[in-house]
Amino acid sequence: MRALLALAFAALTVVSSVASAAGDEVRLEVVLMRHGVRSPTKPASNYADYANAKWPEWPVAPGMLTSHGRDGMIGIGARLRDQFTADRLLGQTCPDASSFVVIGDSTPRNRESSEALVQGLAPGCDTGFLATEGASNNPLFHYHEAEDGVGARPARDSLSPQPPALEELQSTLLGCTPTTCPAIAKRDGKKLLPTDPDKATKLTGTLSENLMLAFAQGMLMDDVAFNRGGVDLLGRLITLHNDEFAATKKSMPAAAQAGSNLVAHIASTFGLAPARPADVEPLLASRKGIVVLVGHDTNLANVAGVLGLDWHDPKRPDDYPPGGALLLSLVHHEGHDVIRIRDLMPSMLELRTNRYTDMKTSPVRVAGCHAVGECTPEEFRAIVAKAIDATRVDAALPSMQWQHAPHM
Repeated sequence: MRALLALAFAALTVVSSVASAAGDEVRLEVVLMRHGVRSPTKPASNYADYANAKWPEWPVAPGMLTSHGRDGMIGIGARLRDQFTADRLLGQTCPDASSFVVIGDSTPRNRESSEALVQGLAPGCDTGFLATEGASNNPLFHYHEAEDGVGARPARDSLSPQPPALEELQSTLLGCTPTTCPAIAKRDGKKLLPTDPDKATKLTGTLSENLMLAFAQGMLMDDVAFNRGGVDLLGRLITLHNDEFAATKKSMPAAAQAGSNLVAHIASTFGLAPARPADVEPLLASRKGIVVLVGHDTNLANVAGVLGLDWHDPKRPDDYPPGGALLLSLVHHEGHDVIRIRDLMPSMLELRTNRYTDMKTSPVRVAGCHAVGECTPEEFRAIVAKAIDATRVDAALPSMQWQHAPHM
């Protein structure tokens, strides 16, 4: 723990390469991020039929944050503190509740991630985060049902007919070549991956992410991808997870159905709430300072779909890594306000080593805005007004309680 604390304070001394330009005033920062490294959400027995080697054993139950993931969230919190310090939203003193709030989803991995993040963001400070009571779903992060209870399904033509990485995933699972896979599957009593996109998309997205998570967890390479490939292979395979999310989470209208509530409250925090419903409550009453939302990869994809965001980078192929974040900033620049949108996404190697001090922000492409990574308030408001589904928005914030985070 002392070593982690030293890393957190060391991060504060790093001069950010993306500090605000001289004269710019960052007034508000809203960060949406995914929780830290977790175990696969289902037991290995669920996927045993698709691989002829043993899936790795995890030190925690399915879907839980690992100790490695917790340490990683402390490190990412320290990196965010460096960013907020560069943007002049944090100083050397502990943050005040009127200008600083962390909101975590209700799952155990999100609560633990939020607690760890706060320790990195505000080391030595007596602070915490907000979450709904018990295990009740937080509507900010979870699907908001319409009155008819019907959800959108991805359009058939949005599904890739044969993702290029599908063949590589099959070879990785069975240790085969495209020509030998059928015979090896029959010999070993295993199933081949389905080739119908309707059946394959969810499964291949899950399997590719599970392989990546073992690497991010820092497991021995003998236990990563069945010792059949390294980080380059995993980078190609994780695009299957990206494809799944592009088809089922980021595509409209599914994204609007699932993400409109969160987007409406983010917009209200910037003072750019949609006309309907009226009086959407901001995430921070003062509308000045820092809001961090600790959600899921689904939330990142939903918000990307609603706002028309694209941050894919072939050099960092996982679009939704654990601890990955979107930063939306209200900046007063040369006499007028702009909304700047950046990503802060760890690479697989950074997740594996838990070293984040060199992790850099990048401007995000926004459909409908005049520049990469930058929108006028009017442009941002227009995007929100056009894209959100008002029937999925709750004007009031959910009831949340303060969760104390023990300081290091």
